[in-house]
Amino acid sequence: MREATVLLWLYLTEFALAVIVVGWQFAWPAWLRLFQQPPDLAVILLVVVGLTRGPLEGCWTGLVTALMTASLSGTPVGGLFVSHMGAGTILGLLGGRIFPEHLPVAMAVTAVAVLVMGTVELLFLPPASFGPWLAAVLSQAVLSAVVAAPLFVVLRQLMHYLSPPAERRV
Repeated sequence: MREATVLLWLYLTEFALAVIVVGWQFAWPAWLRLFQQPPDLAVILLVVVGLTRGPLEGCWTGLVTALMTASLSGTPVGGLFVSHMGAGTILGLLGGRIFPEHLPVAMAVTAVAVLVMGTVELLFLPPASFGPWLAAVLSQAVLSAVVAAPLFVVLRQLMHYLSPPAERRV
């Protein structure tokens, strides 16, 4: 019974973190943006949860971040569901294989995840012209990788603290 209670609190905490992070992403100050693009904080959260907690919780966090992103941006949810939930699941499957404790790996994975998720969303909602879309996705990937460094350290420690003792990865 105690294990179920701990997991319930973990899922509720991940839900609250997703709400805070996506809200923070859309409230990112204009003077901190790179080419008018904020960092994709939802992807940073997906990377942390996927790499540290596994595919099930990565998929759950992808669902919540997709719903929050769709509700705040007015974007159709189809591409967001596929990209966010797929990224969370794939990152969870890769968690034990790509050294998730190393900060440069997390930064590189964040940049690649932003590029891949942007490409998946491109398939569902094509832009009017390709050039500005590509510049926006590349600038968002670079800024997300830079912002991922401090957030990864904080969120990784929080996920480690919240996880049940039997499931903690070193």
